[in-house]
Amino acid sequence: MSLTHNAPSEQTRPVATPARQRVIAGLADGTVETVADLQVRGRADEIAAELRESHLPALEEAGYIEWDREEGTIKPGPNFEEAAAHVADLPNPDGEPADD
Repeated sequence: MSLTHNAPSEQTRPVATPARQRVIAGLADGTVETVADLQVRGRADEIAAELRESHLPALEEAGYIEWDREEGTIKPGPNFEEAAAHVADLPNPDGEPADD
Protein backbone atom coordinates (compact mmCIF):
# COMPACT_ATOMS: atom_id res chain seq x y z
CA MET A 1 0.00 0.00 0.00
CA SER A 2 1.38 3.38 -0.98
CA LEU A 3 0.56 6.58 0.85
CA THR A 4 0.63 9.82 -1.07
CA HIS A 5 0.64 13.24 0.53
CA ASN A 6 1.25 16.77 -0.60
CA ALA A 7 4.07 17.64 1.78
CA PRO A 8 6.67 19.97 0.28
CA SER A 9 9.76 18.17 -1.00
CA GLU A 10 13.16 19.04 0.40
CA GLN A 11 13.82 20.99 -2.82
CA THR A 12 10.70 23.16 -2.58
CA ARG A 13 10.67 23.63 1.22
CA PRO A 14 12.58 26.97 1.01
CA VAL A 15 9.76 28.30 -1.20
CA ALA A 16 6.92 26.88 0.89
CA THR A 17 5.67 30.28 2.10
CA PRO A 18 3.75 32.87 0.07
CA ALA A 19 6.40 35.55 0.61
CA ARG A 20 9.16 33.29 -0.70
CA GLN A 21 6.99 32.22 -3.62
CA ARG A 22 6.55 35.89 -4.58
CA VAL A 23 10.33 36.40 -4.61
CA ILE A 24 10.95 33.41 -6.89
CA ALA A 25 7.96 34.17 -9.15
CA GLY A 26 8.97 37.83 -9.42
CA LEU A 27 12.52 36.92 -10.40
CA ALA A 28 11.23 34.32 -12.86
CA ASP A 29 8.97 36.81 -14.65
CA GLY A 30 11.47 39.67 -14.49
CA THR A 31 9.46 41.98 -12.21
CA VAL A 32 11.79 41.81 -9.18
CA GLU A 33 15.32 43.18 -9.05
CA THR A 34 15.28 44.91 -5.66
CA VAL A 35 13.66 44.31 -2.30
CA ALA A 36 11.53 47.40 -3.00
CA ASP A 37 10.06 45.58 -6.03
CA LEU A 38 8.45 43.05 -3.70
CA GLN A 39 5.16 44.91 -3.44
CA VAL A 40 4.09 43.89 0.01
CA ARG A 41 0.71 44.29 1.66
CA GLY A 42 0.04 45.06 5.27
CA ARG A 43 2.33 46.89 7.64
CA ALA A 44 5.27 47.63 5.40
CA ASP A 45 7.85 47.90 8.20
CA GLU A 46 6.90 44.52 9.71
CA ILE A 47 6.76 42.81 6.33
CA ALA A 48 10.09 44.28 5.23
CA ALA A 49 11.68 43.09 8.47
CA GLU A 50 10.25 39.58 7.96
CA LEU A 51 11.65 39.52 4.42
CA ARG A 52 15.11 40.63 5.61
CA GLU A 53 15.23 38.40 8.68
CA SER A 54 13.56 35.21 7.43
CA HIS A 55 12.54 34.83 3.81
CA LEU A 56 15.44 36.35 1.87
CA PRO A 57 18.11 34.62 4.01
CA ALA A 58 16.37 31.23 3.52
CA LEU A 59 16.19 31.70 -0.25
CA GLU A 60 19.82 32.86 -0.32
CA GLU A 61 20.97 29.89 1.78
CA ALA A 62 19.22 27.50 -0.64
CA GLY A 63 21.09 29.18 -3.51
CA TYR A 64 17.87 30.36 -5.13
CA ILE A 65 18.76 34.05 -4.93
CA GLU A 66 21.78 36.29 -4.57
CA TRP A 67 20.92 39.17 -2.27
CA ASP A 68 23.09 42.26 -1.95
CA ARG A 69 22.09 43.69 1.41
CA GLU A 70 24.00 46.94 0.83
CA GLU A 71 22.38 47.71 -2.53
CA GLY A 72 19.05 46.04 -1.74
CA THR A 73 19.21 44.03 -4.97
CA ILE A 74 18.07 40.48 -5.60
CA LYS A 75 19.01 38.32 -8.56
CA PRO A 76 18.75 34.64 -9.42
CA GLY A 77 21.25 32.47 -7.58
CA PRO A 78 23.09 29.35 -8.75
CA ASN A 79 20.12 27.08 -7.89
CA PHE A 80 17.43 29.46 -9.15
CA GLU A 81 16.25 27.28 -12.04
CA GLU A 82 15.55 24.48 -9.55
CA ALA A 83 13.05 26.69 -7.72
CA ALA A 84 11.73 28.51 -10.79
CA ALA A 85 10.80 25.19 -12.36
CA HIS A 86 8.28 24.70 -9.57
CA VAL A 87 6.68 28.17 -9.56
CA ALA A 88 3.73 27.05 -11.67
CA ASP A 89 3.15 24.11 -9.30
CA LEU A 90 2.96 26.28 -6.18
CA PRO A 91 -0.35 27.56 -4.86
CA ASN A 92 -1.06 31.18 -5.75
CA PRO A 93 -0.14 33.16 -2.59
CA ASP A 94 -2.98 35.64 -3.24
CA GLY A 95 -5.62 32.91 -3.52
CA GLU A 96 -6.34 33.90 -7.11
CA PRO A 97 -6.09 31.53 -10.09
CA ALA A 98 -2.67 31.54 -11.71
CA ASP A 99 -2.33 33.19 -15.11
CA ASP A 100 -1.74 30.57 -17.77
